[in-house]
Amino acid sequence: MEPASSNKNLYEKDASVRNGNSKLLLVVVVIALCFAIAAFILALVSLVTQKDGSASQINLVEGAAGLTSADYDDDKVWLIHTGHSGTNSEYINEETGRVEGFNPDIMNAVCRIANKNCALVFDVYTNCWDNQAGESARGGFGLMAGWFDACGAWRVKPDRQRTFAFSDTFSRAPFHAFMTLTGNPEGFNWRDITGKTIGFIDGFSADEHCLAKADAVTGAVLPAENIVHCVDFEECYDRLVANTIDAAFMSVSKIRGQSSVEIASEEFNACQVQGFGMMARFDNKLIEWWNPAQEKLLASKEYHEICKDVKIAHGHMPGYEPADFCIGL
Repeated sequence: MEPASSNKNLYEKDASVRNGNSKLLLVVVVIALCFAIAAFILALVSLVTQKDGSASQINLVEGAAGLTSADYDDDKVWLIHTGHSGTNSEYINEETGRVEGFNPDIMNAVCRIANKNCALVFDVYTNCWDNQAGESARGGFGLMAGWFDACGAWRVKPDRQRTFAFSDTFSRAPFHAFMTLTGNPEGFNWRDITGKTIGFIDGFSADEHCLAKADAVTGAVLPAENIVHCVDFEECYDRLVANTIDAAFMSVSKIRGQSSVEIASEEFNACQVQGFGMMARFDNKLIEWWNPAQEKLLASKEYHEICKDVKIAHGHMPGYEPADFCIGL
């Protein structure tokens, strides 16, 4: 028989081998996982990058924070939020599935001039800016969390400037107004809205805080129970039809060209400092290269061609007249 100490040594050597194999397996698993993550990132970049360097569009899955990086070289894909307002400023082309309009035209042109690879990311507007009835407006979760480098074409307002940085503006801002059904069948009197229930599109600049600054309107400071936030224009229209709101307050661009509704008041510009610009977090570098490139665009013939396309390429959609918001026209 072998001594007990010899058996013990064999057992320890066997355990040592097993431990070594386990550690080696763990290292292999970790390396494989790193390669898998790298492959996923490369695949994602390939989705948003076209061979010609122009901007493409992707859908950003909710919760995908961290897609923007700390790299600010030419290899970076700059993610810019865009949405669907249902007007010639930005709308979904049902044939192509892409967001088109004045705003995407401007953003694509600036990115090309700056020689930057940009991707227009479609998402709801409230992920850029959000407000709830009776509460202070605030930054949207998506932009705050870094899902995008910037949100494209947002009106410059004091409350937004407290939260985000803005680029120079590339268009003037049209006014706001009250909207009713065509013919104002309920006889809505915009000069005195005391006790009236008003609808607002959630996240847009024409909110209850903006309306409260309209000195010409008696009862402009609404109690929370008289404030209704709509997801979009269609919901506000449906509420007018159902008579659950007395009127809606929004940009005149969303009312013009609609046969079923009308502007039922004077037009207001109570809450805007400037026009439309790019809205980004204070720690993002996009605005540093955006402003010089945008300045070149505004001084070029291309900008005026983009403005003309509002009524040509995008003329089938309701909304702006070029002279309403294009700078220099």
